[in-house]
Amino acid sequence: QCYRDLALVSRDGMNIVLNKINHILMDKYLKLQDTCRTQLVWLLRELVKSGVLGADGVCMTFMKQIAGGDVTAKNIWLAENVLEILTEQREWVLKSSHLIAMAVYTYLRLIVDHHGTSQLQVLRQKEVDFCISLLRERFMDCFMIGRDLVRLLQNVARIPEFEQLWKDIIHNPQVLSAQFTGVLQLLQSRTSRKFLACRLTPDMETKLLFMTSRVRFGQQKRYQDWFQRQYLSTPDSQSLRCDLIRYICGVVHPSNEVLSSDILPRWAIIGWLLTTCTSNVAASNAKLALFYDWLFFNPEKDSIMNI
Repeated sequence: QCYRDLALVSRDGMNIVLNKINHILMDKYLKLQDTCRTQLVWLLRELVKSGVLGADGVCMTFMKQIAGGDVTAKNIWLAENVLEILTEQREWVLKSSHLIAMAVYTYLRLIVDHHGTSQLQVLRQKEVDFCISLLRERFMDCFMIGRDLVRLLQNVARIPEFEQLWKDIIHNPQVLSAQFTGVLQLLQSRTSRKFLACRLTPDMETKLLFMTSRVRFGQQKRYQDWFQRQYLSTPDSQSLRCDLIRYICGVVHPSNEVLSSDILPRWAIIGWLLTTCTSNVAASNAKLALFYDWLFFNPEKDSIMNI
């Protein structure tokens, strides 16, 4: 009833409501109680059902709050509920190519974390079905992700559905889209920073940006220890290192003033992320994440800061 009343009195297409939701999601989500989180997800579902302009932006902010390398109950609950909305409202999703690409990028990354228990296996299968259907039906919308799409697809290549997709990408790319010529075309396309940033929660992003802009070299240990305890202390969380390294390479581009100062350099953070990794697989993937842009570097299109 409250939502109905809100829709009736709104004179700006719910614009103020959407802005307020985004603000809560970006700045206050970690402090919200479970009841409030449930209500926010319900509100998103209603906004999507009503086709409110701008609801896709709120949906993407919700996806940003789903942390990689985190299989705690609250995080899994959020991943499940957002996926449910995207699956139920498929026609609405297909109207926005940007939302398609962001959803595929998010859930392709999350598939890697969801294994082990029967609940996670069920969620994983839903994620696989969701990603495969969008990749096969709307491949050129997913193409905008760029070369990081190949990196994420490599990580799930052993899953039967993706194994078949890989065969088509390599041997029969025209099946996916008449405009798609093959895997090299994807690898030569740079991934936008908005995709790299979407796999870090707002809190992770704030802490990482603080370390790269305010912390002096030599005084970083306490901040790194805090970050390690908060986000990288479990075996499952090791997969997050890739996301952090891709973010540092592709998004954190300090000014010349910062580069010439005694502020903690990017290489020191990347070195710390690599040397403290406890999983061989995650370490290999993290190294690939570091060199990924260098492997396909094009001086005419790419930024030197990426390598």
